[in-house]
Amino acid sequence: MSSFRQLRTGWVAALAAMTILLASCGFQLRGEPAVGLKTLFVPGGGVAQEIRRTLSSGPTRVVNNAAEGEAHLRILSETREKQVHTITAQGRVFEFELRLIIRYDMMVPGREAPVLPPTELIARRLVTYNEAAPIAKEAEEQLLFQDMQSEAADRILRQVAVARRDM
Repeated sequence: MSSFRQLRTGWVAALAAMTILLASCGFQLRGEPAVGLKTLFVPGGGVAQEIRRTLSSGPTRVVNNAAEGEAHLRILSETREKQVHTITAQGRVFEFELRLIIRYDMMVPGREAPVLPPTELIARRLVTYNEAAPIAKEAEEQLLFQDMQSEAADRILRQVAVARRDM
């Protein structure tokens, strides 16, 4: 029993040390997105829908028309691409590169020039291909595109927060 208590005490000490290290390194969860705007108009689907979902948990309220919004975030285009990346010695596809290309800008009522000029954002992922499981690979591609949309939404919102300081 004594060795069990020593082992348990050692684990508790190691866990406490890891907790202190994590707390002292500045690690913290992302929390709610703060873009510095009270209201924002974001029309459309895809990444725009992901941005609205992300903002729903924060202090910024998403409005239904441009006149009500403090700013208007426009997704100008959203393109999904799939391209062969690697071929095996037998001439078969081994990897595909998935790309999500998004062009966006942000306008503010009363200003002619956009606060965020038209900007292009590209997210990339590599996915291996397996001829034996094409349906599973298609599902994996869709999940990767959803992940890229979520990442793109976060990146765009960080740009909106930076642009807000310049308004």
